[in-house]
Amino acid sequence: RCAARPPTPGDSGTMAAPSLALEVFLYFGKLWDVVFWLISFMVFCYKGYNLPYPGNAYEMEFTYLFMYLLVEPPRLFLGSQGNKSVHAGPLWASMVLAGFVLFMHVYYIVAQTFVLRVDYWMNIISLVFLSAQFLLSGTQALDFMRGA
Repeated sequence: RCAARPPTPGDSGTMAAPSLALEVFLYFGKLWDVVFWLISFMVFCYKGYNLPYPGNAYEMEFTYLFMYLLVEPPRLFLGSQGNKSVHAGPLWASMVLAGFVLFMHVYYIVAQTFVLRVDYWMNIISLVFLSAQFLLSGTQALDFMRGA
């Protein structure tokens, strides 16, 4: 039988625990990402066929969508693994990858050649998920570091 760690002065004797709130935001963020990517793909097909893109702007913006597909799943995986295993490292890595995802969403809101209402609102929803995941990951990582 394992004995609990004895409390030290100023310590309650408890270790950091995984965050249910973070895990819920990561789970529903994964579901939203599937919807976001599929709708964005269809919207890009529509825009490429119906709107007059200058030069190679369409190809660049369409490529960002596939780059998102390469970065977002590992970011969510790292966040979930760090939370479940009570390790700060994967959470910090997830937060670093969130920087690219943030750039992409902001780009699609303010700098994209043609921003449709559906683009705007889908990226706003994604930014809400990203912000909540980022803040919860940061607080968990700090909590895990204090608890170690």
